[in-house]
Amino acid sequence: MQKLAGVEDLRVRRTRKLLQQALIEGTMEKGFAALTVRDITARAMVNRSTFYRHYLDKYDLLEQHLLELYEVFEEEGGFIGEDRHEGFIELLKQIQQVPDFYRVVMGPQADAFLSQRFRQQTEQRFLACFHQAFPEVASDPDTPLLALTFTTVASAGCSALVWWLEQERPSTPEQFAHWLQHLIYEISVSTLKQKK
Repeated sequence: MQKLAGVEDLRVRRTRKLLQQALIEGTMEKGFAALTVRDITARAMVNRSTFYRHYLDKYDLLEQHLLELYEVFEEEGGFIGEDRHEGFIELLKQIQQVPDFYRVVMGPQADAFLSQRFRQQTEQRFLACFHQAFPEVASDPDTPLLALTFTTVASAGCSALVWWLEQERPSTPEQFAHWLQHLIYEISVSTLKQKK
């Protein structure tokens, strides 16, 4: 019985992976707005009833893809703090595998819905890491200076990702993560000094 459950889990993971890959490829080809569930299932060679067993619609598929992407980021501990940017390196490596998709998501010609969802998810993760790394700052979130810092940190992270993609990834994920960690650390420390 346990063996059957294991086979079923593998089948589910494989199907979800095929559908997510079809979402990525279809978005690069047609744009997210024009992409339909029929397009996704045809590309993945999966029937529609199977699609709806896993996802409500293409928006749910996108949301689940982003959540899985960021699970890697969080499992590795984010990226703020001494020797703790492994999560960000893993995130960059995932993005590096399909840079054209993330250009569609984040670049100047980005699909509005995709860009908004990706930025929201990214900002939430940057803010979570910021709060974890600087709990003394997070304990007073109503201070305008701190709210501004949170927004700056999140926006800097998103803007840096766009820059990295548009510049055709001019550095390795490891180097870029190091640069960004340093920049955000400087912003954060500057805020802490002003708060005192």
